[in-house]
Amino acid sequence: MTQKEFTDFIIPKMIDKFPQFAQLCTSKSDDITDIDNKSNKGKLTFSVTTQDKEITLGFTGDTDCDWHTHMSLFEANTPDEELEAANKFISDIIFDKKKIIHSSIHGYYPTDKNVTSDKSEIVEIFKWSDL
Repeated sequence: MTQKEFTDFIIPKMIDKFPQFAQLCTSKSDDITDIDNKSNKGKLTFSVTTQDKEITLGFTGDTDCDWHTHMSLFEANTPDEELEAANKFISDIIFDKKKIIHSSIHGYYPTDKNVTSDKSEIVEIFKWSDL
């Protein structure tokens, strides 16, 4: 599958699931599409890209990329599996089912776990709608 075929397969299906993404797409000359979804209060951007013929999700808040992940880390190896894993992850974030941590050391990252910190780190727990 070429980069164009991958992007042309993923993006329309993702927009079907998340219609608000339709106006947030940026097409690049190398057949990659980026989606940058800024939180309501503008503190965090949730990004999706089809670069390298895979779906990569990430947060931009304190730095250019506080955190990112690839769908292959969720055992998603085909475009259909990647789309399914990405859609679930995105849904969990934007519908406040997943916690978002802000660490004074590590920036923003999602978690399902309890988080502890030491005295040198300030940790805050948010939902997408808080940001």
